[in-house]
Amino acid sequence: MKNQRLNKYSGSRSAFTIIEMVVSLSMISIVAALFIANYRTANKRTDLIMNAQNLVADLHLAQNNTLGLVKYNGEVPAGGWGISFDVNQNYYTLFADLDAPGTSGYLEMDEATEALPAYGARKTYLPAGIFNTRLMTNGSLDNAQANITFLPPDPRTNIYRVGAAATSSSLIIELQEGRNLSVKTVRVNFLGLIEVLD
Repeated sequence: MKNQRLNKYSGSRSAFTIIEMVVSLSMISIVAALFIANYRTANKRTDLIMNAQNLVADLHLAQNNTLGLVKYNGEVPAGGWGISFDVNQNYYTLFADLDAPGTSGYLEMDEATEALPAYGARKTYLPAGIFNTRLMTNGSLDNAQANITFLPPDPRTNIYRVGAAATSSSLIIELQEGRNLSVKTVRVNFLGLIEVLD
């Protein structure tokens, strides 16, 4: 009889109480929420890194198009190939500078004639949540637009501040992820060296 009572009591002690179950489920929910939040942050950071690397690849594409004398609408662009940036847009444009050095329009992009996808130009859109936040030339904050062109045969690198109608020796492009405000910086100098700084 005594053994039966012990087994009865020991069996009831091995079960969870409702409070223990609520606490356990709460802890699991908190850990899962932290994991999901960290996962989303890591994904956004990865998107930012990938977009900075894509920008570098597109700058190299413009250089390679210039070196390879790639034609635009049947002729080699007199001003080479380049990339146009505008912080007010969520894209940048690979274009062919049809104007020769020293002529009107050189280093500037005419979207109607020099950025037509049918001839090899293209717009690269930044994904939602990633923004081109700043353009800096020669280490100081610049206006909202800048163009980088590569002139054959070297290719000589031209960094042109559109609003100021002046050239610079370097350009810094900052891409920012809007959720966590992480920043990736791409720098181009007058020698054509392109690198991700952060």
